[in-house]
Amino acid sequence: MIIWLVETMVASSLLMALVMMIRRPLARWLGAGAAYMLWVLPFARMVLPALPEQVADPSPLHQAMDQSGLPAMLAMPTAAQITVASPALPWLEIAIALWLTGTAIFMAVQIIGYVRFRRLIVKDATPVGQEGRIRVITSPQASGPLAFGVLHPHIVLPPDFALRYDAQEQDMAIAHERAHHHGGDLLANMIALLLLAFHWCNPIAWIAYRAYRADQETACDARVLSLYGHDQAHAYGRAILKAAGGRHYAAACHLTRLATLKGRLKMLSSHEASLRRISWGMATVGLATVAGLALTASGSRAAKQMAAITQKVEQVDLARLTDLVAQPAQASITPAVMDAPAKPSTPAAPAAPYREAIAAPAPVAPIAPVLPAADMTPPSPPVAPTPPVTVRSEKGRIIVTYADGRVETHRVPTEEEIARMVPVVDVRDGCEGRGLTSHRETVDANGRRHIRVRICQKAIEAQARQAEHLGKVAARSGLIAARAQIAAAGLPAQARAEALRDIDENIAELDGEGY
Repeated sequence: MIIWLVETMVASSLLMALVMMIRRPLARWLGAGAAYMLWVLPFARMVLPALPEQVADPSPLHQAMDQSGLPAMLAMPTAAQITVASPALPWLEIAIALWLTGTAIFMAVQIIGYVRFRRLIVKDATPVGQEGRIRVITSPQASGPLAFGVLHPHIVLPPDFALRYDAQEQDMAIAHERAHHHGGDLLANMIALLLLAFHWCNPIAWIAYRAYRADQETACDARVLSLYGHDQAHAYGRAILKAAGGRHYAAACHLTRLATLKGRLKMLSSHEASLRRISWGMATVGLATVAGLALTASGSRAAKQMAAITQKVEQVDLARLTDLVAQPAQASITPAVMDAPAKPSTPAAPAAPYREAIAAPAPVAPIAPVLPAADMTPPSPPVAPTPPVTVRSEKGRIIVTYADGRVETHRVPTEEEIARMVPVVDVRDGCEGRGLTSHRETVDANGRRHIRVRICQKAIEAQARQAEHLGKVAARSGLIAARAQIAAAGLPAQARAEALRDIDENIAELDGEGY
């Protein structure tokens, strides 16, 4: 059981590192949704049981664990060994106790934090509406739109939501939180926190958790833009910027997290993935999942151990930790017993049983670490990986540090700067100057542009009347020219008279309209 657990923890850590390596290229080629779905791989490995010997051969990870000598180090001693061995610290029990304690503390902190967060948000909340099972509320504790709740889903809006966001930004912000609920992201976050509880002492898991949340937000952005169209990316980007900042909670999905702001804004400029690329992305995720589980699955040895779970668990006796307190007393009593005077005339009689007691466990004594082969190198201790890029968020800026030492600083625009980017346009009816329209731009003391547009309705009507008059003049001139041609033509008298009469009536009608 212990070796299987160690293999599972190591395999899931390797798969987390693999996902972090390929997530960005996969997102560029096949879309943000494919990169987000790839995170199912570490979770599937955590719940994968040991495979029987008849089902699968030992995986590469299984063989590497065999060659490292780790099974011999983690093998539980037999009862005879425990009886004969000298008193020593139960390192295995201490390690398991520390790991279980850390897991319990992590889960307790997360549960208590979620209960306090939910009570704080709902305390002074005001209901706004209901969308199916999803309840929409406003809360003064929310700095931006967020979603929380699995059994009782909620969308929480800040009190100034209607003032800070325009109508289109409001719809897209609510659609983002609704997509989190419909996509099951809240339940996925609970499962991710449960996995992180088991890996609480693993730095790879903490880095992977941050990357997973970033991919989750990017995939949700892609789903929202697929509904509204990529031509609305600028409006969606404004909504993301307006929601930046504030306090974030692990169990909730916020519209904007400063740690993922740069990557999400960059994604908005990418093109929409086609149906063919989405299909390739799903196929790639499925293939990577099957291949990753096959390469890291526990083989025959772990299967045999899983068949004897009861015996292994019984040998891990956490009660041995209490014996540490009694060991000094035993050490002081034992020399007194050994120094007790013995009869000199009968030394051989007690010696034989003593030798037999010592010689009895001799066949078990050669449990020593397996000698490495000639072509083997001793295993190197694990080293926490150094992330290639470090992103640090500060007030008003994002600092990106690369592995080669380069540092880039990106400013996050404030609400005032965003307001200055959007001009105030004033369009009214009025005549200024001689043109049909007038346009004037000014900048106020806060640096915000004001565009003043005036449309002269009187000038437009006068121009229309002038065009109508010129049309009538041209029509009358054409009728007069046609009358002269008909009068000079050699037509029958009756036909000529009727044509001339019609033309005269049209000319009189134009004269009556006052052209």
